[in-house]
Amino acid sequence: MFSHTDTDFNLDRHLISFLQDTPFFAELSRHIRKTPTLDMPTAAVAFDPTYDDITLYWNPEFFRDMTDQEIRGVLTHEFYHLIFRHLTERRKKPAKMWNVATDLAINSIISGHNNMSLPTGCLMPGKFPEAPEGREWTTEEKDAMPIAQLIASFPKDQSSEWYYEKLKEKVEEEKKKGNDGGIGDLDSFDDHTSWDDLTDEQKEMVASKVSGMVEKATKHADSQANGWGNIPSDLREEIRRSVSKLVDWRNVLRQFIGNIARGERTTTIKRINKRYPYIHPGVKRGYVAKLLIAIDQSGSVDDNQLALFFSELASLTKKVSVTILPFDCVADLRDAFEWKKGTKVPAKRVRGGGTDFNAPTKIANDPKNRGKWDGMLIMTDGECSVPGPSRVKRGWVVSPGHKLEFATNEITISLDPSTPKSGAWR
Repeated sequence: MFSHTDTDFNLDRHLISFLQDTPFFAELSRHIRKTPTLDMPTAAVAFDPTYDDITLYWNPEFFRDMTDQEIRGVLTHEFYHLIFRHLTERRKKPAKMWNVATDLAINSIISGHNNMSLPTGCLMPGKFPEAPEGREWTTEEKDAMPIAQLIASFPKDQSSEWYYEKLKEKVEEEKKKGNDGGIGDLDSFDDHTSWDDLTDEQKEMVASKVSGMVEKATKHADSQANGWGNIPSDLREEIRRSVSKLVDWRNVLRQFIGNIARGERTTTIKRINKRYPYIHPGVKRGYVAKLLIAIDQSGSVDDNQLALFFSELASLTKKVSVTILPFDCVADLRDAFEWKKGTKVPAKRVRGGGTDFNAPTKIANDPKNRGKWDGMLIMTDGECSVPGPSRVKRGWVVSPGHKLEFATNEITISLDPSTPKSGAWR
């Protein structure tokens, strides 16, 4: 990890004026430790296991030579790496190619920001990379740099993955021609190396920590009159979506089931094994979580949506048995049935009226049904008002092209295949 060094350069003076202009970055910065170091030539964001903190390491000699606008640009560059999860979930190999791709994506955005710029040598789509020490490339040198030529041809404002795939294609193309095909001396201006040293457990923990930081910053920005500063409106929406409760349904469904599911079968020496008494331990059957699936069969849910619900449930019931409860504006336990694990059940419609989410919720809350279910998923197109609270853990599964007509902190699962990937995507 990078070591601390003493310096008389006052970074706080630059930070204060910058963060006053953009409360979103100010809130994010509040959760990031700042440490001056000479162990790297420029700057880096990294995880410091000593303090269990996300840390901005910065070289005071590098910052000393920059203008106020360039310092703002570098700080914004480092913040965006965290916001876009470039160094955690999305990190790819080869690392240098990914570093170049992420810098191209970030620097595209910074070039459009007011009151900030980037220091000499930063990579920019649509611009041939600058030669060291400010000299001009010769024509022969440019001709021998196919990757640099490719960067000069790139449009701005593409995702990191877009730039990465284009770079990868070019490298493979050059290798087929017998050329080196590597990125060469091109690399990000800041340091990303420490992220490859993290264990999988650390990466998962850091990803969760960063996600929480971005969520707090988003809420803070939305509560201020000019909380987002000059961050583009389309990027604000990407960041908001990245911290919303509407996420990939497969991951959330596993999480929902995992939170209520428990072991089905264990062994214990406290029970006698009927087949091999006093030789092997006996069997203890644990508690198996019970799930109520309320399927919206109102008139607004067409047969295609209904078939999709049953199709997704077929995947779920490979692991757990569930109780299926059809409903529209009413729900009746006489219509309910158990979908046993590993069996097939055809989509069947028994209702077709209006919609009331209170109908299945009342059944789950009924004292007569206490202990029957540990959780309830409501599969719907979302076209109804907010229901009352649920006594059991409740989640929502929403059909493609639809959304709930009310805000909720309960788990919301979208079956839309175009659901945004985790994190703002640049």
